[in-house]
Amino acid sequence: MILEKDNIVHCARMTKIRISAEEQQRYENELKDLFRWVEELAEVDTSAVEESSIARGAYLRPDEPITNTDLSEKLVSAFNAQEGHCAKVKKVL
Repeated sequence: MILEKDNIVHCARMTKIRISAEEQQRYENELKDLFRWVEELAEVDTSAVEESSIARGAYLRPDEPITNTDLSEKLVSAFNAQEGHCAKVKKVL
């Protein structure tokens, strides 16, 4: 992966972090090292490695919405404030 200074600035902006020019250079170097390491890992032949049960357990459920209206109503009613059919909570930033 090609990493440019604009990528570092863009990442910092997305995460709302201010970084100095010195930090920008340091993070650029660290990310380049990380990407080099990932490329090295990608070259390793893992075809003979058997899949472990840990890897199979990583997918706990299908990515499908679960609709249980009784449970939904109980959960929403447990909150002090509601808006429509949703629980209303304070903004956390």
